[in-house]
Amino acid sequence: MDRTVTDSAMNLATHVHHFVLTPDNRLREFSGELAAKVAAGAGKLPEFADRSVRYLQVTISKESEDELKVITAGAKIRFDHDGRLTEAGPIGDRDERISHFEHDAAVQWALREWPAEPVIYH
Repeated sequence: MDRTVTDSAMNLATHVHHFVLTPDNRLREFSGELAAKVAAGAGKLPEFADRSVRYLQVTISKESEDELKVITAGAKIRFDHDGRLTEAGPIGDRDERISHFEHDAAVQWALREWPAEPVIYH
């Protein structure tokens, strides 16, 4: 459920993944299309009506044949009674933080389709 951008000149790709850390401690991924609609006010997520949740974006770029670059960004997002986005901003000091476990789980899930090199034992 990512948005893929390809630089044809270098044949490199960037994949953007959109996650919400749900109130029931789940990690839910949304398509780039739905994330864009919600951010623009043209879509809604009724299951998050009248709630604030934590959002995590994971961007993976293939920098070269041998190197991936992973960038993450977190935010707090709030929805109105219909599930439309009303607020997005930094996670404050009094808000529940994105834990290392949640962060790593989202990154590992986003990387699931990238081929992994076999482990070499010496």
